[in-house]
Amino acid sequence: MRPLSLGPAGAGCYLFPTLAGYLLVDTGCERTAEELLRQLSRRIGLSELQWIFLTHAHADHAGGLEGLLKGTRARVLLHPLGLERLRSGKDPGLGRAPGRWENLVGGLTHLLGRETAAFPPLSRGMENRCIPLEGMRRRELESSLGVRFLDTPGHTADSMSLLTEDGTLFCGDAAMSGPLIRRHRPVSVESLEDCRESWKVLRQSGGRMLYPGHGKPFPLRRLELDQI
Repeated sequence: MRPLSLGPAGAGCYLFPTLAGYLLVDTGCERTAEELLRQLSRRIGLSELQWIFLTHAHADHAGGLEGLLKGTRARVLLHPLGLERLRSGKDPGLGRAPGRWENLVGGLTHLLGRETAAFPPLSRGMENRCIPLEGMRRRELESSLGVRFLDTPGHTADSMSLLTEDGTLFCGDAAMSGPLIRRHRPVSVESLEDCRESWKVLRQSGGRMLYPGHGKPFPLRRLELDQI
């Protein structure tokens, strides 16, 4: 399976078919939601989108959620902590940089205005379409969709990854790639220790190809050579 990359460059939104309908990984930011809907309508038709999986509730990954929900009938799969963050409509903060280089890159990105910490809060009427991934419901969804959900906190406390049966692994910002990224480290983390543990989870997941929220996909084996 080769996921379809949607949205503007850098948005990190991926579409692929599951056993129970099409699923979109992340929604990009608020300003790109209409373009994402247009791309979806050209590729599959908006009525075919059944699921949205949020890797975490940051503005550049979940800012377009309200717009996507208004334009589709999709249900949202997310970490239990993500719902409260969606209600707030703002990121908790940039977090701590894993190293000096990441601190420089994060500061530069923020200075250039490529990231915004605010996004439309999730309206109360949309909350009933959100499914926190926990307990029996989580296991049932894994079975019905043919995927596995992984808890990969560190970048944020609500960070999750999704693994497909063929080894495609969507990790959000648990790891990154790109010309300014060194050793696949995220630019910022809420917990460095959690991030280290999440890299262990990714390495031991059985995944084959890693699709980060920012940058191009890369073989998971490359993460074996990196440290955070």
